[in-house]
Amino acid sequence: TNEQQQQSQQLPYQAGDIATILPSNPAHLVSRFLSVLPHSIQSIADTPIRIQQRKQKSHSNFQESSLNHPWPERCTLRGLLTHCADIQSLPEREDLYSLSVYCNQNHPQGKDQRDKLISLSETSGAALYGDYIIREKRNWVDLFYDFDAVRWEGSGTSGDVALMTISHLLTILPSIAPRHFSIASSPSYMVRQTAALESKEGFDVELCVAVVDHILERNGAVYIAGGSKMARAVREEIVEALGSVLEGGEGDAKKLLNKLKRKGMFSIEAWS
Repeated sequence: TNEQQQQSQQLPYQAGDIATILPSNPAHLVSRFLSVLPHSIQSIADTPIRIQQRKQKSHSNFQESSLNHPWPERCTLRGLLTHCADIQSLPEREDLYSLSVYCNQNHPQGKDQRDKLISLSETSGAALYGDYIIREKRNWVDLFYDFDAVRWEGSGTSGDVALMTISHLLTILPSIAPRHFSIASSPSYMVRQTAALESKEGFDVELCVAVVDHILERNGAVYIAGGSKMARAVREEIVEALGSVLEGGEGDAKKLLNKLKRKGMFSIEAWS
């Protein structure tokens, strides 16, 4: 009914509240990742699986804590890779070391690939890691593609089977972290805006991010969406707020936002 639609649009939020979004991976990226996994794992991509979390005693309070990520208990691998595993993230150095264990030594370059992964994971290889992972923005899909000894199964004879199983895969993959956004406007504020914000249903919600702590302490991304005047005003507020805490003032704040923009972590989508 119209009344129900109106109620669904009047969400109980105020400026300063946090909106949490859990992103997912696009289908084409999931398919590409599956294609660079061992065939023994590819073949069960759409088969329902059951995941059991292993438990250990916490060293601090001796309570049980999970060793693994909060994967669902029942799912398909394709579903998990779509909604749970952060295959778009950049692997850490310790991840490269963990992956080196699964390089099949019967692969023609198996030993070399294993040694390269170990070298990239070491402190002495920090520059190599920076060039290979950080600068080139190689994610988990790229990593598995480059180090094909991990998926190599040869002819299937003894010694030619893939060393990595689905259990191993789920142990090393990171989980998708929720994204937290600060709501910088509320319905009570927006109904006082110009008619450009109004529609037959009432008003359009504009969501933007303006949390300095999110930027400086959590290395968070900032996305501003809305009218051009609002977007410009929010950017100015962010610059002013950052400038109040950075040693170089607003000059450093602008440099920081430009740096984030180049990294794809700051963007503005505005309309007139």
